[in-house]
Amino acid sequence: MISKYFLWTSVLVVNLLLFSSCLNSTTEEVEYSPDAQIYAFSLSSKADTSSLLSATRFTIDQINGKIFNKEPLPYQFLVDSVVLTINGASTYSPYSQIMLKLVEPDSSYAWIQSDSVAVNRLQQITTTAPDGKTTKTYQFEMNIYQQDPYILTWENKKTNYLPTTVASQKTITFNNRFITYFTSGTEIKAMSTPATDGVNWTTANLTGLPFTILLSSLTASRDAVYALDTTTSTIYKTVDGINWKPVVTPYRVRAIYGELPAAADGNILIAVDYNGTLTFAATNNFTVMTLMNQVPDNIPVKDFSVAMVDVPTSYSLKSMILSGGMKANNTRNENIWILQEKDGIITLIPSRLPATLSLVDNTLFFYDNKPYLLTVSAGKNSLMYSDNYGLDWIAAGDNQAFPADFRQRTAASVITDADNYIWIFGGISATQTQLVEVWKGRLNKFSGM
Repeated sequence: MISKYFLWTSVLVVNLLLFSSCLNSTTEEVEYSPDAQIYAFSLSSKADTSSLLSATRFTIDQINGKIFNKEPLPYQFLVDSVVLTINGASTYSPYSQIMLKLVEPDSSYAWIQSDSVAVNRLQQITTTAPDGKTTKTYQFEMNIYQQDPYILTWENKKTNYLPTTVASQKTITFNNRFITYFTSGTEIKAMSTPATDGVNWTTANLTGLPFTILLSSLTASRDAVYALDTTTSTIYKTVDGINWKPVVTPYRVRAIYGELPAAADGNILIAVDYNGTLTFAATNNFTVMTLMNQVPDNIPVKDFSVAMVDVPTSYSLKSMILSGGMKANNTRNENIWILQEKDGIITLIPSRLPATLSLVDNTLFFYDNKPYLLTVSAGKNSLMYSDNYGLDWIAAGDNQAFPADFRQRTAASVITDADNYIWIFGGISATQTQLVEVWKGRLNKFSGM
């Protein structure tokens, strides 16, 4: 019995010694991480009652060692003391030390998470990895707009750029050029300029475009421009903006609305006469048409203004907005309509308009990810915009007013470009004469901070 118990006791002692040895070995062989990178960064402040800081996304540039916010904070935003949240590769003891460098006056100190920081003086953040040796330094920038970003600045680029008397006009952009088509006497003529210029115009010698064309129907797609002759319901097409040819269509076309924003293949929304019923259809070349649902009686079919809502960051925010114009019964359209396509059906939602807003010959355009409306109020032009993509409309503030020498106009052509400029061409003056001016404007937010 004694030898039996002695044997088991010996085994237990040996195992305990081995376990203790393993523990000591593990402790001695721990390798602390050399990763000093910052993987997440945010700011917050009790003084920031609107929670703008906590909603601000900061970019961490690991290659160049920078932390900054791409979208600047609002003009005149000011907080002094903030709380930093800095996360590393591990949530448990990610750094052995974090040093902050402040300026004016210059100072550096080891920061702990409970400390608030004078963010307006913060210049540099240096982290030391858990290994106690590897460091990483980041330059910190908190960008704030230095001027009101929503001021619209305008410049008159050109006056009297059309060489003859003008009865009507429409400007489009196509193949990286602005083209102004206009009627003079019994002819349709055109002038063009590079889409980045607007000053130096040359004559375009048109061929094949009849005088009876409806200029307001001119629609540029991805690879062609189309126009409608309402006297014969004939569609005309050009691939260079100059030489035009008629297109044989399967149905009589009554209206061209423009490219559907959600259409991957560039489908153009139109209205056709289908067995005596005005019907929506989609086409990308007018030779083949896909019939859709019936066009409601209150939708305009000519002389309307149209804007495409296409928000790049959203799959669903893609629609077409119509304003003004004449309905099929030759009465005025008194509303703004939001059109969306889903499963081959066009759905319509009316806007909620201010009671005093007139839609006669006003112009829609899409800018800064929102629809705008160039309208006339109190004897001068002003802008309205919608924060909910056409449902409700708000008068723009004084920071988006037109300059004193911007003459009142209706039925102007408005084009926005990839550099966030707004171009305004022509229009009808208060004395019902055609203006031949080119204006160019842009929000301060796109000109720098």
